[in-house]
Amino acid sequence: MKKKEDEEVESAGLAGLVLDLQPRLLDSVAERNALAGSVETFARSMVVLGVPLCLTEQVPDKLGPTEEGILKACGEAPCFPKDSFSAFGCGEFEEWISANGVEHLLLAGIETPICVYLTAVDAVRRGMAVTVLVDCVGCRRPEDGEWALRKMEKLGCHLLPLESLLYAILKSARHKEFRSISALVKDRPA
Repeated sequence: MKKKEDEEVESAGLAGLVLDLQPRLLDSVAERNALAGSVETFARSMVVLGVPLCLTEQVPDKLGPTEEGILKACGEAPCFPKDSFSAFGCGEFEEWISANGVEHLLLAGIETPICVYLTAVDAVRRGMAVTVLVDCVGCRRPEDGEWALRKMEKLGCHLLPLESLLYAILKSARHKEFRSISALVKDRPA
């Protein structure tokens, strides 16, 4: 079910995906440390909020495992190896999407014009709402990432910074996890 741009973020049917944040890929990305810190905050926030979360690793037998700090932040989230550029090319990921009733996918990871873009396209084709967390995605050539973000927006994807998403989920300072999320946001690396 595709959501309109002006609709609120509802936690029902929401899930997060961390794409391919392996050191061999991450080390070539602009603003590497800022990106890794933002994704760690995203992952910790999803765990605190109880939003289903998973990871993918691009050919881990060749590129290695996910960055240790990010993997730790993801808690018990499942990690799916893949060789396709879209996460939807991985059967285990598709099964996870179905089992969790995902209607709205939150995307973080690398690279914006490749795996993030192709995963977003496939999610939209399946009728899902997609939010790309603009401060939680990256690539080797920032200008390529900008073009891909523009194209994703034209396809109907929401583009938001992480903090906007988190406070949209909370909706109010009365949310039971407001203090926890606020602390994560305050501790987030600049």
